[in-house]
Amino acid sequence: MIDVGEKREFLVWLINNVSFQRREVIWILNYLINHEAILRNVHIVEQALKTERGLALRDISQKEEPMMFSIEGHQFTNSDQIFHEIRLHWQQPLYLECNFPNSWQNPQYLSVLEDNPALSWNDNVSEEIVSEVENFLKSQEQEAQVELLKKQIDLALEAGDKEAFLELSDELNRLKLTVQK
Repeated sequence: MIDVGEKREFLVWLINNVSFQRREVIWILNYLINHEAILRNVHIVEQALKTERGLALRDISQKEEPMMFSIEGHQFTNSDQIFHEIRLHWQQPLYLECNFPNSWQNPQYLSVLEDNPALSWNDNVSEEIVSEVENFLKSQEQEAQVELLKKQIDLALEAGDKEAFLELSDELNRLKLTVQK
């Protein structure tokens, strides 16, 4: 569960750093910031419109509607309706989607981002990305093995253990050959 203070800090950052087409977006964000009881039930997710109760906010660079609310699949964009829905049903979970450029490079956004309960995160990951992640993890593991072997070789040298030195050096050379392939 994400701390209310972290959510508040992110929403303040969002207001101060992202431009929206409709001023009502800022009003609703300020309302959330100033009502801790409501903010406790706010969950920042991706694809919020696929949840039972989701609000999607888009910055000025997005072509879609700047603010859209969805309740069990019924969508509306009227800011008064959205505000009253949030105010009247403050005890229910509200899933908030914030679309702005380079969101995945923003540490504040990533620190408050939660899994969308209506979607499995790995349903949206392409095979290419899975392959890239696996290759990255494999290379990291190999680099760690190389570093460990180098430290063990240094220790063998310091201890004067020629047999361990030769064995570890051979293992390091074999590992380097597999990394190059």
